[in-house]
Amino acid sequence: MSSEDSPSRTPDEPTDDAEPASPDRSSTAADPPRTTTDRPTAADASGSPLDRIETRHAVGVAAVLAVAAGLLVAPGVYGAVTGPDGTVAVIEIDGAIDSGTAQHVEDNLRDARTNDSIEAVVLEVDSGGGLPAQSERMYAAVDRTASVMPVYAAVDTLGASGAYLAIAPADRIYVAPSAQAVGSVGVAGTAPTPSGPNAGTTGPDKAGTDPDTQRERRQTLANLFIANVLEQRGDEIELDREAIAHADAYLGTEAVENGFADRFGFVGGAVADAAAEAGLDDYAVDTRRTESRIPGGLSLLERDDGTVVVADASDDQLGDGLILAVAPAAWDETVGDDVVMTSYTARLPADGSEADAATAGDADATNGDESAAIGDDSAAAIDAAVAANGGAGE
Repeated sequence: MSSEDSPSRTPDEPTDDAEPASPDRSSTAADPPRTTTDRPTAADASGSPLDRIETRHAVGVAAVLAVAAGLLVAPGVYGAVTGPDGTVAVIEIDGAIDSGTAQHVEDNLRDARTNDSIEAVVLEVDSGGGLPAQSERMYAAVDRTASVMPVYAAVDTLGASGAYLAIAPADRIYVAPSAQAVGSVGVAGTAPTPSGPNAGTTGPDKAGTDPDTQRERRQTLANLFIANVLEQRGDEIELDREAIAHADAYLGTEAVENGFADRFGFVGGAVADAAAEAGLDDYAVDTRRTESRIPGGLSLLERDDGTVVVADASDDQLGDGLILAVAPAAWDETVGDDVVMTSYTARLPADGSEADAATAGDADATNGDESAAIGDDSAAAIDAAVAANGGAGE
């Protein structure tokens, strides 16, 4: 193609291999001149190398400070969020055992079993016993709780008779070395008195049972008590059944030696060991005491025929004769000095008079003959019943 055929190219028109040049435009009123700030340069967008270094240094310092602050604050925040691993409930068994005591223990053990935060229980015990049925209710509640979590017991001064029955299912029993009475496996009652026919009753036994029946019932309760203790602690106790049935109350040092208790200790040590058994490294302690102190004695009422009954008030009679699962060391506290007591082994308080001893001797003679007649059979039947039922249930 000739040069004439080529289109004319102005000097301002860029070529294919050249950078386009900025047009030289004159300033007019309609098109004001563009200043240098109208279009940022590459240097303006990215900053100088020195500025970038300083910015990165500041960001790095801020990150280090944030990490350090997190390390300082995190443990406190974590602890506040997570809290302890679990709780050890300390449940008090204090004073003479009556219906209020049993209800207090049952309610709190039931709560421990159903509360996901409670991992172990410690029974804080200072009781010489009380009513047999209420002691057995507590026994059943402790037995059921021990099947789902560690249950330890710590005896301060007294942990005897009905109180010992209640804590027998515990996984471990601690006693103070100077504890005054531990064990005393048996029941006690007033010396049986004969009762004649009463025209005002609807039946011959409505006014009261005869002495033989009273002794038989008392011995049956004693045999049940012994069977429960043997079921729970037969492998630990070094004594045979006859020695256990003697119903001795042992000092703390003796109780550990003969197996009625496992080791010396107090509530604090029992709590720590129960928590360790439950796998708790960090734990809270929730102490469950009665709202008002459990009374030191039981309300008793003496009737005209000489029998003594347990009563909540002067008009409320809860039984025909007094039978207690109470240690001799707690007799005076529980029933007072005016009521003559004989146990099924015919043991008397230390200050029993000669007349009392004579009465007890008569009762013992009858009771001894009766024990030979019903003791073995009754004990065997109770043992079989307990084994069949797997212990009493709550």
